[in-house]
Amino acid sequence: MSVNPSCEFTGVRKMIEVHRKYSLSERLIRTISSVRSLPGDTVESLIRKGVDVNIPHDTLLPLHSACMVCDADCVELLLENGANVNAKDGYQRTALHYAAEKDETCVEILLDYGANPNALDGNQDTPLHWAAFKNMDSCVLVLLEGGAKVNALDYNQDTPLSWAVMKGNLESVRLLLDYGALPDTINLKGLYPAGRLAALMGRGLGGEREEQCLELLHRACANLRMRREGGVPPEVARHAQLCQRLLNLCSEPGSLKALARRVVRRSLGERLLSNVVTELPVPKSIQDYLLLIE
Repeated sequence: MSVNPSCEFTGVRKMIEVHRKYSLSERLIRTISSVRSLPGDTVESLIRKGVDVNIPHDTLLPLHSACMVCDADCVELLLENGANVNAKDGYQRTALHYAAEKDETCVEILLDYGANPNALDGNQDTPLHWAAFKNMDSCVLVLLEGGAKVNALDYNQDTPLSWAVMKGNLESVRLLLDYGALPDTINLKGLYPAGRLAALMGRGLGGEREEQCLELLHRACANLRMRREGGVPPEVARHAQLCQRLLNLCSEPGSLKALARRVVRRSLGERLLSNVVTELPVPKSIQDYLLLIE
């Protein structure tokens, strides 16, 4: 069947007009995100055409978009072609903030290219806060190994551990405690991490994982506290049985052994405690006790 040359010309002309309608930067974002990308556009072809990989479209930057869709190959390609690894978007977030929520491979690549593991977004949240909140324990581990501060504080003076326990994220809680997370920090609202967890349980969202988080916090703290002024969060007060159980936990004085454990753990600092403790010249039973293994 023959093709009408005029129809073919019209199609080409329309495609050229569509391509001219959008800037190279917008076309790059569309291609990375696979949102109404234009025919023939690839990240490689747009780079060859001279697109600036550091120009945002609205609030989005190409590198951030690649991290949002967990495209590690695209992340590396953009970085190889000059993407600013620590650039911030309209929300003052770096690409690492987005990667930390979703994909450890992207996190590793960004760190290899010099991403700041302690970058703050508009709310002073670090990538580790978000990895802990999303329970991306693989990302939590990569960030901690890459220099993330385990006790970083956000605008509310909450640590990544607080973010993890408020969602009952057991795997992240374990990792953070193993890297020296302090279990008894207090935020601007007067809540300890245990108080954050108690509020979750008070909303009827507690289960076995939340109970295990509570047990870990209790071991790490020795003296469990939930609020600066004492007692339990308001969410718990409506549930008589839970309220009494938590009040009983908070009223238990820490044993000398438990208090000594807290002091030793704190003295070891912010590092992988399981590596340090196993080198101590003490019996394995004491090493396990220090590592909250009971």
